[in-house]
Amino acid sequence: MGGVPTFPHGRPLTWADLEAMPDDGHRFELVDGVLVMSPSPRPVHQRVVARLLVALTAVCPPELEVLPAPVDVVLADDTVFIPDLVVGRREQFTKQALIGPPVLAVEVLSPRTRHVDLELKRAKFQEVGCENYWMIDYDSPWLRCLHWENGVYVEQARSDGEEIIELQFPFAVKLSAQSLVR
Repeated sequence: MGGVPTFPHGRPLTWADLEAMPDDGHRFELVDGVLVMSPSPRPVHQRVVARLLVALTAVCPPELEVLPAPVDVVLADDTVFIPDLVVGRREQFTKQALIGPPVLAVEVLSPRTRHVDLELKRAKFQEVGCENYWMIDYDSPWLRCLHWENGVYVEQARSDGEEIIELQFPFAVKLSAQSLVR
């Protein structure tokens, strides 16, 4: 069991503070210098991530890389997210993290993180110019794909249940929400 980390007083936390924390198996993110812990995902959540990882990796162009969580995505010194799945340009990845907005961030909604993924993370990724932000709800199921245009997210496609959608961004792929959950 690791020691309890000491946090700085009187200032927001930074990525350096996050990196200095002992690895205790928890997923920590930073939002404007505030530490946020994410609970462990459920098996259905991980099933969706695994199936999407396989589907995207099969068609991903060589200049991009698709990775599942946990991968730190450093949007600013005080904002570090761990999307459920991330696509980035190969040159953006360092040994520790993906630096800057990814090409695609995907969040699988769970009851305990739903509001954060739908509102907070979406707004932050939009603010920094992340080109694509996808959200998947495994209960309904639905897949909503947003594309960044003129500084805001515009829905490029939505799959409800078995409906197959053909996406062009960040690269061509066909998906249905149900196929990711089944």
